[in-house]
Amino acid sequence: MMLSREDVERLLHDDSPESRGHILEKVANQYNAKQLTRSEQDIAEHIFRLLMRDLSTRVRQTLSERIKDNDGIPRDIVLHLAQDVEPVAVPVLEASQVLSDADLVSIVEASHDMEKLVAISRRNSVSPRVSDALVETNYTQVLTSLLGNKGAELSSQGLTRIATDFADNSDITQALIDHPNLPVTVVERVISKASAAVAAQLKDKYNLSEQEVGEGSAKVRDEYMLRLIDGDLSDPEIAELVEQMEADGSLTPSVLMTSLCRGQLSFFTISLAALAKLSVTNTRKLLADRGSHGFEGIYRKSGLPDSMIHAVRLVLRAVQDLDGNDAIPGSMLYANRLVERIVETAGDQNIEHLPYFIAIIRRNVQKR
Repeated sequence: MMLSREDVERLLHDDSPESRGHILEKVANQYNAKQLTRSEQDIAEHIFRLLMRDLSTRVRQTLSERIKDNDGIPRDIVLHLAQDVEPVAVPVLEASQVLSDADLVSIVEASHDMEKLVAISRRNSVSPRVSDALVETNYTQVLTSLLGNKGAELSSQGLTRIATDFADNSDITQALIDHPNLPVTVVERVISKASAAVAAQLKDKYNLSEQEVGEGSAKVRDEYMLRLIDGDLSDPEIAELVEQMEADGSLTPSVLMTSLCRGQLSFFTISLAALAKLSVTNTRKLLADRGSHGFEGIYRKSGLPDSMIHAVRLVLRAVQDLDGNDAIPGSMLYANRLVERIVETAGDQNIEHLPYFIAIIRRNVQKR
């Protein structure tokens, strides 16, 4: 049997927490090593259930530490320990795989103990459901720990809430910036509220020039967003980003014009649809019409500057003509071909603002 005669004698004559802790460690070690028969496991679990109610916090803490990594421990034992005082609860809250998401969410919603919440945020794997519950606590220490945990999955809604509600909290803003898997809409939210210090970090991370940073945070945000859009975003991701930018007031004519000059046709199309309050499908049809009526109709409905309409139409046609070409949008080759096509199509026409668009095309290539 797992307990020797000496162990029994010790329990009979020495009822100190140290004595019970010694016996507990011996039983737990054999239990974890799977050295017990089924009947012996039942006895061990009975001992655990007795000791999880022990008056000594030290004994209960020892039990929690010894069983935290065993996924075969009965759930009622782990759950009882998880709801105990902080020194007892933390080991199983941080490590035990016996606890379900429902268990963890229930504990988060019922607890105001910082150490317990931080322990849950540090788990090797944290589901979006549990992360959302942790976000609802609004505790800076918990959110910082959660954002720094590579094993934590945070939902877009949770991340957006953090970016919105804690925009003035430098610790959380830094944790958001350092987070490796931010959805594009959350990145935009952080940038839209960027301080000078954050702008400086973005300059280093995204190779923005000193001049861009010095010209003000709004310009830096626009430049950052355009570089973000240069990535391989799907249409649904772009649509989500555009919706967020429109809500924040950052879907500016400057962003649209520059995106078009970079060959970001999907972003330009989806943005134009949002501004004109039309479906993306109908917007694509109107822009595909090689006549003037479709483009002019949606352009004027979008509220973009009337003075730029002819230049934008010319650039749009050139971008459409190069769509699917072997030149990659944003590359030097693409920019050269785009400018050549624009100049060739314009001919001798004196189109207002066209030199401005050509300058944007060349300036963006020089930054790469």
